[in-house]
Amino acid sequence: MYSLTICFGPAGTTWAFLFKDRTAATSATIPVVNDALFVKDDFGQEAKFEESDVHGWVIEDLDQTESARIQRSLAEERIKVKLMEAAKADPVIAAAIRQQRGAPVLTPMGGGFR
Repeated sequence: MYSLTICFGPAGTTWAFLFKDRTAATSATIPVVNDALFVKDDFGQEAKFEESDVHGWVIEDLDQTESARIQRSLAEERIKVKLMEAAKADPVIAAAIRQQRGAPVLTPMGGGFR
């Protein structure tokens, strides 16, 4: 699946169109007619843009985007793990964690210290 996103208008509004394959996405814009671009995607969206209002466009392979998002999330989780390891090794942070836990408590039910 491919997405064609067009940026247009004075505020830089974006509009995304979806296509089943790359060829359809790259050939989606019908040539300029009277200074207007016509776009029709594979899922029923149709639009007309004034040529002078279009600032740019992006074609995106949504399968690759999904993979990239997963890889980015995994990298962020690895960073969190490394941060926690570094925090545990830091004497100031370790002391603060111990202080927050408070003193151990002796329970009457034979559980020992908690």
